[in-house]
Amino acid sequence: MVITLYDFLRMEQSEQYDAVWKGTFLGDRRENELWIQCYSLQNFYVEVYYDAGTNKVARLRSFTGIEQLAPYLKGNF
Repeated sequence: MVITLYDFLRMEQSEQYDAVWKGTFLGDRRENELWIQCYSLQNFYVEVYYDAGTNKVARLRSFTGIEQLAPYLKGNF
């Protein structure tokens, strides 16, 4: 079953987490106190913002534009 970004945004938070963990991990980066992991889910991407201090996911951010993948490519060439 193909999940669109619209479908993903309409899901309950627990369903969104399940969908993300089934996605393809692309990379991670650090921003201030948060670790951010990026996953590919068929035709869109989701960033998981993880707060190591509280050991909790702070938020999810979804997007479709590949230009937003640039922070994960820095230094990999």
